Amino acid sequence: MNANPPNSYIRKRTQSMGWSMVVMGGSFFLYYLGLFGNVEGPLTPGNIGESLASMGVEKTHVLMLFLSFFIIALTWNHIFNLVSFIIGSRLTCLEKNQEGKICGTKTQKINTGNTKKGVGYKCVNGHTYFEADFNPVKKGAVSHTIWVVALVFCAIIIYFS
Repeated sequence: MNANPPNSYIRKRTQSMGWSMVVMGGSFFLYYLGLFGNVEGPLTPGNIGESLASMGVEKTHVLMLFLSFFIIALTWNHIFNLVSFIIGSRLTCLEKNQEGKICGTKTQKINTGNTKKGVGYKCVNGHTYFEADFNPVKKGAVSHTIWVVALVFCAIIIYFS
């Protein structure tokens, strides 16, 4: 028997420390390029602003960028769910087995040939049923954080215009 399994405590801690070192190295690299504003470099916020201004980028362009990003971040899952519902994906079987439990496996739309009933659904277990459960994609914490950050950036740009 393996005395040191692959996901042991020491291995996890070593991997965590390794990733911390990678992030720290990336932070040092960005610091010395001037991203955080303490050191003069090509990524100093003033230099970034000057280079964007020399390319003709104005505050309205940046506002439109963040406003578009906000709208996309706010509505992406609704659009995805609508398209999924229309094409008939993300459906699960509602057939109950002998114990009364719902099958719950993935289904596909089929033509039943019955004009009164219309479209039916067939699951991977072979059940044919005239109803299926749609499972929409829901936003998580990261998705909500992204649209809130985009909204805050829009508010900052409007406030300083």
